[in-house]
Amino acid sequence: MNGKTILAFLQEHWYFVTLACGVLILMGAICNWNWLCDPAGKPHGDGFTRGGRRVLFFLLGGLLIVVSILSVKK
Repeated sequence: MNGKTILAFLQEHWYFVTLACGVLILMGAICNWNWLCDPAGKPHGDGFTRGGRRVLFFLLGGLLIVVSILSVKK
């Protein structure tokens, strides 16, 4: 497979990428992964606490999963 074939596949089936990102973000929020939930050193890090970031990423991951499931061509 070359780059054009992979790009064409991802453009045709973009919902696989959103599903994978949604699952990754959801798992990061549930497992409280430092690289995702730790506000130290991140832009606007003082705006959200660690728990607030976990809730935000949980909702974002769930939204990405729902969008990818609803967008599957039938």
